[in-house]
Amino acid sequence: MLPFSTLTKRAVLASFAFSCLTLWGQVDRSKAPEAGPAPELKIGTPTKLKLDNGMNVIVVENHSTPAVYWSMTLDYPPFLEGSKAGLLEVASSMMSSGTEQRTKAQIAEDVEFLGASFNATATGFFASSLSKHTGDLLRIVADATLNPTFPQEELDKVKTQVRSSLANTPTSPGSIASNLVAATNYGSLHPYGEVMTEESLDEITRDDLVKYHKTYFRPNVAYLIVVGDITPDDAYAKANAHFGKWYRGDIPYTRIMPAKFPTGNQVRFAAIDGAVQSTINITQPVPFPPGHPDAAAIQVMNSILGGGAFSGRLMQNLREDKAFTYGARSSLSADPVTAQFTAYADVRSEVTDSALVEFLAEINRIRDEQVDSTELATAKAFLGGSFARSMENKGTVARFALNIERYNLPEDYYQTYLARLEAVTAEDVQRVARNMIKPNNLNICVVGSPEVLDNLRAFDAGNGIDQYDAFGRVRIPRTDAPAGTTVESVVNRHFDAIGGAKAWGKLSGMTTTGSVEFGQGMSLQHTESRNFSKKSPAIRTELAMAGQPVMIFAVRPEGGQELQMGQVSDMDGASVALMMEYLSPVRLTRMEKNGFLGAVLGQEEVAGEMCTLLEFTQGDVAEQYWFRNSDGLLVQQRRPGKDGATTTESLGQYIPYGDLGLKMPATRSTNVAGQSMTFRIGAATFNPEFAENAFDLQP
Repeated sequence: MLPFSTLTKRAVLASFAFSCLTLWGQVDRSKAPEAGPAPELKIGTPTKLKLDNGMNVIVVENHSTPAVYWSMTLDYPPFLEGSKAGLLEVASSMMSSGTEQRTKAQIAEDVEFLGASFNATATGFFASSLSKHTGDLLRIVADATLNPTFPQEELDKVKTQVRSSLANTPTSPGSIASNLVAATNYGSLHPYGEVMTEESLDEITRDDLVKYHKTYFRPNVAYLIVVGDITPDDAYAKANAHFGKWYRGDIPYTRIMPAKFPTGNQVRFAAIDGAVQSTINITQPVPFPPGHPDAAAIQVMNSILGGGAFSGRLMQNLREDKAFTYGARSSLSADPVTAQFTAYADVRSEVTDSALVEFLAEINRIRDEQVDSTELATAKAFLGGSFARSMENKGTVARFALNIERYNLPEDYYQTYLARLEAVTAEDVQRVARNMIKPNNLNICVVGSPEVLDNLRAFDAGNGIDQYDAFGRVRIPRTDAPAGTTVESVVNRHFDAIGGAKAWGKLSGMTTTGSVEFGQGMSLQHTESRNFSKKSPAIRTELAMAGQPVMIFAVRPEGGQELQMGQVSDMDGASVALMMEYLSPVRLTRMEKNGFLGAVLGQEEVAGEMCTLLEFTQGDVAEQYWFRNSDGLLVQQRRPGKDGATTTESLGQYIPYGDLGLKMPATRSTNVAGQSMTFRIGAATFNPEFAENAFDLQP
């Protein structure tokens, strides 16, 4: 259903058109009709209170339903996390992990018993319940947020989960792009530019969480917003009962280095081998604080360019006209420290440079030409409708009340929004576009196949394209390996670190169980058996969902079969040969015996750590392996895959498995045809007794 304001406007226009037809028999469609007055919104007037400890309490009464919504926000300046980047993310996951009175499970059970909802983060909480349960809910919320114990066992679980997510980053274009934009727009000396890595995650301890909570969780920087079926007096009494004994404290101030525009347009590139799409983000920091006098005009400008409506110019150009992408958009939202403008899309690799041409053309056009009346009216209707619909959410009312207080906005700031929106002119749109977007000082961030890199050089200001890793760190160019480094010494060091080449070479076979996760959140059970016997080498891999096989591969030297969706088919000879080639666990120690020429190519960074790169070649076939200098372990490999494609695989943390304690990477992540996949090993059995039919397709 259309918003009421839009229906009203259409009724006025219809009446006007009818009268014109009656008087003159036709409508002048060369000019857009004048819009009617913006409707007056009725937003609850907040009551502002303050506890003795400095906690601000803002109450918006709404007795339409017997429910109360509570939200608390801590308003302190952002700070640098430094070597512990990711601290706030970990703290958010730990904020309801337990207190002296309740375990994590008990907190969840107590909230569920009330039929309520509760979520705590490092910067506040959200909670709601029926009015009659408000007191009981606040008792739980106050205990969880003011008295967290941050149990070590819960922290270990959280870090394991986060580490697992970080392991997927090198094969996730979206994650890489987010890190790249943050790092290039703000830099590592700005809180918005810090990126969590496995190294910084390892640095975060329980003591850090306790210190953070003690330092920043203070009532004198807290805003408690209360919306719903409650009076201001009752809200104050309940807030005072549960938060009144919370002690105020001094909050440290951190000077933040201002974000800087790049000198000329700068292409920033991060490679994903095998990627079939390029993730483009054209971006720059902009001065757009909350309450900016041109906020409405800026929103209209961004909407016309690509900020939400399907009619946006970027969408119409790159999708509808050029068919480069499924969607192209732009974003520009206010921020109290530093905002950022971004135009973005995922496009086919082969049109990456063509897409950049169109992006830059549209960015310049919004600055150089006035928008037409139809675009202006469409953007206003879209923004006005979105604003009106947002009012149906109690959280929106709470956010409005909070913003007015935090940013010292006029009391009627949101009530007059539609009027300010309606007053925006085409001249305003062009003016703010020129003020906000600097088309010659853009960070052009691209994540994609290395094959597109050369075509991007034309868009760089001429200082050379900086290349980055998955975590937004500039990649250091390859350097020579230390004198005396040989292929044999590097390979032997790796095997020494995982249990010894002799021990691995004696294995008759192994079975691993675990899971495989796909980029869209899908997860399957994964079981693989490998027979290393020279007389009967074989591989059997099974993927299952809820215990039911969905895909099985059975491979022997003489051939292979696969079972998918109940259909059996023979595998092609090349795929069978490749799988058998990679079967031996000590294959790297025998490369030269198998006809490969090995070479030390030098040293370069992988995931922020220096590695020694080995290459093995045989005719037109080339394989590359990166061994971490700090411990000798293989952390990345690039080698031929199916259908002639080259596959890059990132290897995660090595841990000991089975009764022999041999070490293997717990995760293996790769990207196939733009789809990220991560294999996880949960358990491994060495030298199992295989049944005669163990490697049949259907034993």
